[in-house]
Amino acid sequence: MARKFSLLEILLIIFVLIVLAVDILLLLLVLENPSDTSFIPECPEIPEAERIDCAPGQEVTEDVCRWKYKCCWKPVANTDIPWCFFPRNWGYEVMLSARLRRLPSPTLFGHDVIDTLFTAEYQTSNRFHFKVTDFNNMRYEVPHENVKLFDGTAGTSNSSYDIEVINKPFSLKILRTSNKRVLLDTSIGPLQVAQQYLQLSFRLPSANVYGLGEHVHQQYRHSMAWRTWPIFTRDAAPTEGVINLYGAHTFFLCLEDTSGFSFGVFLMNSNAMEVTLQPAPAITYRTIGGVLDFYVFLGNTPEQVVQEYLELVGRPFLPPYWSLGFQLSRRDYGGIAGLKEVVKRNRAAEIPYDVQYSDTDYMEGKKDFTFDGAAFYNLSDFVGELHNYGLKYVIIMHPGILNDSNYQPYENGRKKRVWIMGNKGAIVGQGYPGWTVFPDFSNPACTEWWKEQFIEFNRTLEFDGVWIVSCYFR
Repeated sequence: MARKFSLLEILLIIFVLIVLAVDILLLLLVLENPSDTSFIPECPEIPEAERIDCAPGQEVTEDVCRWKYKCCWKPVANTDIPWCFFPRNWGYEVMLSARLRRLPSPTLFGHDVIDTLFTAEYQTSNRFHFKVTDFNNMRYEVPHENVKLFDGTAGTSNSSYDIEVINKPFSLKILRTSNKRVLLDTSIGPLQVAQQYLQLSFRLPSANVYGLGEHVHQQYRHSMAWRTWPIFTRDAAPTEGVINLYGAHTFFLCLEDTSGFSFGVFLMNSNAMEVTLQPAPAITYRTIGGVLDFYVFLGNTPEQVVQEYLELVGRPFLPPYWSLGFQLSRRDYGGIAGLKEVVKRNRAAEIPYDVQYSDTDYMEGKKDFTFDGAAFYNLSDFVGELHNYGLKYVIIMHPGILNDSNYQPYENGRKKRVWIMGNKGAIVGQGYPGWTVFPDFSNPACTEWWKEQFIEFNRTLEFDGVWIVSCYFR
């Protein structure tokens, strides 16, 4: 006689069946990708130091790694080393000389660019330029307004580098002609181009890597122990930790050996990105937009590499001599009385002090091109006293203009249409003074308006320099 199940047993059986059905459905969803069924990952014994992360910033299981991403899986004790990493046959292949066709492989973030265009130039005997763009669609590229364009192509006969291109999967090698040393080799990881995800890795000849930023580094020479550095400018105090600061510098220099031979790499891209350094040694650039626009510079010394880099992006201006001296700044000195007391104490202590700053507290309501006539009464006369002492005076400015028709700098800018515009007029956001509009410095009329405001304000307050902050949101 069959045993009757209790109500609890029946509910437990139903629950188990539901869980089993959900598991099967999830597995089908993971495996569902008909376009990638032909892709079989090639996973040779890839050294741990050469693994390129297939799921950066994610925690994935073996099933997701192997069946969804079709990547290689091999756990190790060191959790900094990727367990899920790219196979050797992922990427693009060369088609029609410079046209790259994406090999059949799973998508990481969707919206993959199937056909890309690879272009290259032997620009000078020490500078090589290559770019990867969308073959069929325009993508944003950084304007070359501050970059010295090259109007010709150098011959290869006296070049200090050789180039090798591998067709399938596409990869690029750059070698030093004199000793045949491979300086950069992209075959260590696949080229990735999607609408909002671009990636390229380089194997390097040495771990002597310098540059990138802006971050708080504990030493000039980078650690290659699986470090990832974000590059996205923000207003942050330079405290310890892997945090991004004011500047964006996508250039690095590699010292090849004790001979001094060096090379540098510069990515011309203004999107948010990150750079991962690993023990191979290798470096991986990941960015969320634009194009992969790389310049490679060779030199017999690090100084020569920097000179080549500056030849492209422009040389820094010569700063005024006084700007190299001791400078004093903080937020909120407590009005004009507090500011005068600071100057008095420093002079009494005979501190060799050249520059005094004022932060936003000198402004009226934190509005650019104004000063608070009550808290900083007779500020213009005080600046005259500083000049009599041989001191210079620097004020802060933030390119966020109060959205107020009664505010003259706003009105001047509105008439010249200098703001960043959206679909419904000027884009408005929260800034130091409140609701603000933002100057579009790619517009020549905006640059002229900005200059006019400084000239006019300098007639009221004879400042000697301006500290322009890079972040004005609150």
